[in-house]
Amino acid sequence: MEDQLSIRIKIADRDYRLKSQPGEEAYVRKAEKILEERIEHYRKLGARDTQDILAMIAVDCLVARQKGEEQMQRLQRLVVDRITQLDQIITPALVP
Repeated sequence: MEDQLSIRIKIADRDYRLKSQPGEEAYVRKAEKILEERIEHYRKLGARDTQDILAMIAVDCLVARQKGEEQMQRLQRLVVDRITQLDQIITPALVP
């Protein structure tokens, strides 16, 4: 816990203090920037209530996460299938 950094971020005009691992600070800063960009996007679309905007951003994030997890699972299945195919080709060649 000692090696955590105390950082400040600003989201929707509110300051937040949080602790971050040194290697994760860049991710937190990038998340802060993305959140502010998404807030501005929804404000340009006419949304005014900050809580509504943050709720819509949360939904966007969860949808993106689900898509990413499904894509990762498809990629893992593809890799396993390819390894299995290679194993089926190589194994007979190795057995005398």
